[in-house]
Amino acid sequence: MLSNQTEKGNEIEKKVIEKVIMDYYHEGHVKSDPELYKKILHDEWKFFLFDEDDQLWIVDKDEYLSWYNPEKVNKNLNWNTTFYNIDITGNIGAVKLKIECEEVSYIDYFNLMKLNGRWWIMHKVSHKLDDND
Repeated sequence: MLSNQTEKGNEIEKKVIEKVIMDYYHEGHVKSDPELYKKILHDEWKFFLFDEDDQLWIVDKDEYLSWYNPEKVNKNLNWNTTFYNIDITGNIGAVKLKIECEEVSYIDYFNLMKLNGRWWIMHKVSHKLDDND
């Protein structure tokens, strides 16, 4: 069983993780700004998803960042992020969240590591929601 001190520390770290995800990942979507993602996606970050043909697709950080351009952002979209779970053990963590707007909705799972006092997303696995989900 975790001590009260450990539980309290985990609750603080959960708030820190929520904040960095909202400040950099969520706002990266809102502003379509790759510079924000650079502040939370580790250099070795990878994104795993299935394409339209249900084939595994692995995207590296550089390719992912190339998808975003603040000059082409749709400012009329209202992005929302809902946290379902944050689990922390020591300096590693896992997050399940939903990020959505009027055009798309995704369930994302993140693996995180705290390196040099800062939380980084190491990997992302994503599922695009549709009417069947």
